[in-house]
Amino acid sequence: MRFTILALIFSLITLSKSEAQSLARDDSDAAKLYEKEYKKNIKLSKINGVYIPSSVEEALERLEKLSPPASIAKFSSGEEVSVSEKLHFGIGRWMIANWNFYGGSRLSHLLKSKGVVHPDDMAQYLLRSLHRKLNGNPMEEKLLIEELSMARKKLTQDVLGYQRANNR
Repeated sequence: MRFTILALIFSLITLSKSEAQSLARDDSDAAKLYEKEYKKNIKLSKINGVYIPSSVEEALERLEKLSPPASIAKFSSGEEVSVSEKLHFGIGRWMIANWNFYGGSRLSHLLKSKGVVHPDDMAQYLLRSLHRKLNGNPMEEKLLIEELSMARKKLTQDVLGYQRANNR
């Protein structure tokens, strides 16, 4: 029972693009308020007293500046996917909360325009981009975005498939 509830919450968080677009067409007061706040937030340089980077490059510079040199060295020496996933619930969650990926910010809006739509994917995109930058590897932005998008779709399908199988 507990796992089913967690799976339901997780599936709501991992909405597909079409589901998110459907919610965006919602005429409810809550949807209108969210849209109003989103439009305001994407123009701000600071939200809740925290500076919001205006570009991916600036975000990577801020992450480097915020992190101790020893942590940067350890991060850059690890395998990209593995170390990025390990840092997701630390600096990744910090980015999601402080750079307002759920409520909208100029950085999240920029990432959405590139095709990175889920806040968790935004954090992974930035962590993996930072790893590539630190190691002098090509960014291969389109491939990274496609990889994150495909992983999000698979995760959503897996969660929804599990729920359907257990609801029969």
